[in-house]
Amino acid sequence: MKVAIVCYPTIGGSGIVATELANSLAHLGHQIHIISYSPPFRFNNYDYNENIFFHNVSLVSYPLFEFPLYSIALAGKIAEVVEEEKIEIVHCHYAIPHAISGIVAKDLLFHCNKTNVKVVTTLHGTDVTLVGNQPNLRKIVTYSLNKSDKITCVSNFLKRTTIDVFSPAKPIEMIHNFIDTNIFKRRNLPNLRKHFANEDQKIIIHISNFRPVKRTEDVIKVFNLIQKEIDSILLLVGDGPSMPNIENLIHDFKLEKKVFCLGEQNGVVDLLSISDLFILTSEIESFGLAALEALSCEVPVVCYNVGGLPEIIDDGQDGFLIPFGNIDSFVDKTLLLLRNDNLRKELGFNGRKKVVEKFDKDIIVPKYLNLYFDLFNNR
Repeated sequence: MKVAIVCYPTIGGSGIVATELANSLAHLGHQIHIISYSPPFRFNNYDYNENIFFHNVSLVSYPLFEFPLYSIALAGKIAEVVEEEKIEIVHCHYAIPHAISGIVAKDLLFHCNKTNVKVVTTLHGTDVTLVGNQPNLRKIVTYSLNKSDKITCVSNFLKRTTIDVFSPAKPIEMIHNFIDTNIFKRRNLPNLRKHFANEDQKIIIHISNFRPVKRTEDVIKVFNLIQKEIDSILLLVGDGPSMPNIENLIHDFKLEKKVFCLGEQNGVVDLLSISDLFILTSEIESFGLAALEALSCEVPVVCYNVGGLPEIIDDGQDGFLIPFGNIDSFVDKTLLLLRNDNLRKELGFNGRKKVVEKFDKDIIVPKYLNLYFDLFNNR
């Protein structure tokens, strides 16, 4: 097949999953064309593959317009790639602007009698829970869903939310996010661990894009209480608009020697491999890809019981689900794991086993292939 994948290039679950899907499909022999305004975050992580291509969207600037016309430029680029490369399916990750741009491109080509390309829209979360809930955008999102040939969501939570908010005319297929468990597996890296901590210290890690919805301030508040009980350090991986507040909070609590702000990192497997615990304090997570990566590296997860996280974390089996906003309970469960090495290792083993059995790419990618093949049969 020839498939175009449209996604955001920035760090975040939707762009990472889209890139992983592109890579997996390319290795299966399908020709994949990624369309975005820059190469996705993990696009260059892979060995050269002759079946995967990148197409850059050039922004249109004009004095009469205050902002670049990205949606229009994207629609034009999708149409161009579809026509030139004979693309059969355009898979748009995110409703706005990707799905709406894909639909405009499809209609443009159809009315020119050039192709009847199919559009698949995958919803990842904030395109429904935040962006799509804006009154001036709700009808646009609904239109993009109803005009898509197939709709998928990355969790049952997001599927229910999409139906409640938009009542789309088409059925929604739930396909969980996935990872390559051959890549995301724990490694023995004693020298790297010594770089951050001594033998008696525990390492806690948090990975996110540091937006307000991640409530990373709670991570610092939890860690501040933990380190008073157990000698530990905190690794913060990622960057985003909340980082200035985080740095101020670190200073206020005098944690400068205990917290490492590492910024955006490609090598998260190494950092997870030296960590004892992963903590996540988001107020909403449609799936929680970073938590899945942690489990795959045998790192137990403590997080708020929100969104799609209960579909990943089995409370007491591979981590703990905490009532939203309950800092004291969060600290108690974290201390329980940090004080009990055998329990922590047991939960890490359980998490790895579950990810291999339920969320590996070899289990999830065929579901997307079946969806593509269904479109071909209907055509």
